[in-house]
Amino acid sequence: KRNAHWYKGGIKMLRLSPKIFSDLYGKDLIAYGTGNMAKRMIPYLVQDPNIRLHGVTNSRVTVDDDGTFLETGLPIRSIETWARLMPNATILLTAFSGISAIIEACKNVGFQNFESVTWEKMSAVAEMEAEIAQTQRTKLLEQFCFSNELYDVHKASFSEFKGCHRGKTVAIVGTGPSLNYYTQLAGVPHIGVNTSFLKEGITLDYYFITHYIPELCENLKEHDFIKFFDVGIKSRKSKDQFPEYAIEENSGRRFFSLSMMPFTQIHTNIECYPLMAYGSIIFRAIHFALFTRPKKVLLVGCDCAATEHFNGFPYMSYEERSMIPQWIYGFKNVRRFVSLHYPDTEIVSINPVGLKGMFHDIYTESYLDTHPEIDRERCETLDPSSYEK
Repeated sequence: KRNAHWYKGGIKMLRLSPKIFSDLYGKDLIAYGTGNMAKRMIPYLVQDPNIRLHGVTNSRVTVDDDGTFLETGLPIRSIETWARLMPNATILLTAFSGISAIIEACKNVGFQNFESVTWEKMSAVAEMEAEIAQTQRTKLLEQFCFSNELYDVHKASFSEFKGCHRGKTVAIVGTGPSLNYYTQLAGVPHIGVNTSFLKEGITLDYYFITHYIPELCENLKEHDFIKFFDVGIKSRKSKDQFPEYAIEENSGRRFFSLSMMPFTQIHTNIECYPLMAYGSIIFRAIHFALFTRPKKVLLVGCDCAATEHFNGFPYMSYEERSMIPQWIYGFKNVRRFVSLHYPDTEIVSINPVGLKGMFHDIYTESYLDTHPEIDRERCETLDPSSYEK
């Protein structure tokens, strides 16, 4: 569209000061010239909604329609065609040389009004191009540095765990109330999140945390398991950033996650890529668990529902409840990801609530005892002895 924002190399070009082109406002313009000057100037001119630039021509065009100019969408037509369509338009001279001949040719077909691209305008464009180039270089440098940092951090944090639980069962421990109906399976590595390490009778092997809560970090120091801290990205809120001492005092390992939308890709190699998020720390834990290549992943206390926590903490806030559809979307993507990349891994929901029917559902006897509305005859119950090996 005419006057639409124009993109170069996928990056939106910045607008120039309106004062520079104010002498062109209110005029119906036809640009004459398609050389170097035109290629640099016209894409900027079409960004300004006050500039009515209708099309382009040059001395070589002899047809009514010769396509469009670059990516601007402006039609290229012969000067004779433009004279027939817009006889009262102003010719904007966008060429370096042959100006006298161009004016003569335009007058011969009836045009009387002319404007030119001054050196002031060209200089402004050159300065803007330099600024854009610097912005691009800065972004590339930031991306390069972040890629290097992510690789170094994840290599140090995760590499030793690649395939370490191959063929075994691991459990992800959430904080939903269904956790109260689960007794820890002996010999199964447990990966906890948030306050799950406070659950009596649960001993963790790994732990993931993404939000900085001073009291929680202080309490963590008393527990001996491998701890992973989400160090986030620059867009994260400052209140969520972990101070270095909190990580150091816990002998923590750092990691990055995809904390911003969209969450369209999940990668198998977490040594090189961020962990998935989908708005919950539980997905980081699942991503890590899959990296260890287990035969089964048990989801414990992952209720994915608007309920209180296992320790009776209040119901979730409105903001947290609004995240549930995003979590469901995330679990569907996990299911698809596992089916494609880890078809030899089974995900099992222990006492499912919001995830009922999503994965392989198994119930504990204690959960069924307190939920008579569930038909026992149609449920598979957890057999702890099958996990003893």
